Amino acid sequence: MGRKWATVVLVAALAGLLVGLGIWIRQPRDFADEGLVRQAMAVGEVGQMVEGLAGEWPQWRGPKRDGQMDSESARGLLAGKPAQRWETELGEGYASPVLVGGQVIALARKGTEEFLQSFDLKTGASQWLSRWPCSYKNDYGNGPRASPTVSGNLVFALGAAGRLVAVQLADGQMVWQADLLGPGMGSSPRWGFAGSPLVVGELVIVQVGAPSGVVAFDRATGEEKWRSGGDPAGYSSPLLVRAGGGLQLVCLTGRRLLGMDPANGEILWQEEWPTEFEVNAATPVVWTVAGEDGETLYAFVTSGYGRGCCLMRVNREKEGKFWNASMVYRNTRMRSHFGSPVRVGDLLWGFDEQMVTALDWRTGEARVKKRGYKKGTLVAAGENLLLLSEEGELALAKFDGKELKELWRMPAFGQAGPMGKKAWTMPVAAAGVVLVRDEGRLICLEMAEVGRK
Repeated sequence: MGRKWATVVLVAALAGLLVGLGIWIRQPRDFADEGLVRQAMAVGEVGQMVEGLAGEWPQWRGPKRDGQMDSESARGLLAGKPAQRWETELGEGYASPVLVGGQVIALARKGTEEFLQSFDLKTGASQWLSRWPCSYKNDYGNGPRASPTVSGNLVFALGAAGRLVAVQLADGQMVWQADLLGPGMGSSPRWGFAGSPLVVGELVIVQVGAPSGVVAFDRATGEEKWRSGGDPAGYSSPLLVRAGGGLQLVCLTGRRLLGMDPANGEILWQEEWPTEFEVNAATPVVWTVAGEDGETLYAFVTSGYGRGCCLMRVNREKEGKFWNASMVYRNTRMRSHFGSPVRVGDLLWGFDEQMVTALDWRTGEARVKKRGYKKGTLVAAGENLLLLSEEGELALAKFDGKELKELWRMPAFGQAGPMGKKAWTMPVAAAGVVLVRDEGRLICLEMAEVGRK
């Protein structure tokens, strides 16, 4: 499989050179009359998206699933390099931890069991452990990929082999579980289930894969409520966005980008986005723009294997509930294998294979290309970026209008680097700490500003 992957990447790269740096579908529209851009807030008729209190990180990519940390954490990182508060043995896996109310909760695997484990934020002491059997095997690691989600008094987690569980936040007691590979349900992605569960009101929504597509379960009981699409599962996590006076579920499957009604799964708009091996892994960036003709939804998507990126513009039809989707641009300037992008002002930041890249969100033109992080991950720290390189180097960087400059850089896993020689898990920054993990350890780094208090 490794040799085939390398061949595909080489062919895709050569093809990209032959067609040039950009593939324009049409000229970008004039955005000047569309008012101020604002990040989508997901609060509406069918309930609230998981949004933690200030200083919490309750789910994949933070409170709003947008890769943005709170302003206090961003200021804390400006004070200097964080120092290790504690380190603990964890287990295999790439799932990023979550942080709520003084608890750090991580999903991992040891031997033939996957497990959720809660740690005390201050000391790293284990608080509870909830486990279940798992026989999943893969050359790229046997551990879970999807981050847990905390909503109210429950923690939801999806294992690599498709075991969806709900446990009590207080003590880890199992509430319910569902097998996504059960009769008539889904089919396992080649590299395991990786999309983190999304809680919308009383629903828990996950990518199950063909023939079921996207499926919603009852939050309290695990009972199936709806299924939609029928696509193979991608490795991306679903999002919720408020647009046009209502809520939309945005989901990148193995083959399509879908806009859906979260109440019943009805598809409101769609765009084909096929990628080699169905590896659509990066979570899209979604936001809305207010204009004279109403509200416009934008969705930015990027994938690796030579696929590239695109910006979708989505407007509600004048009559009815459906939406019209059109492609503003598509190019190969950002080809993210798995690292999810963020939007900071007018720029979209992400990884073009092994280069940190910034694109003008309106035109798709590249503003920055910087090496030094390989296939890393990033989150937004206000106007800055917190980056974690594949080799385990943590850095805070600032864009000065011309280039991306590091304010500090440090080995997050010590001088020996990460276990397994790769750090593929996105860092978490909240409550005065930065959490990082490798293929065996969970490390809590205390921000410099906190240490001086």
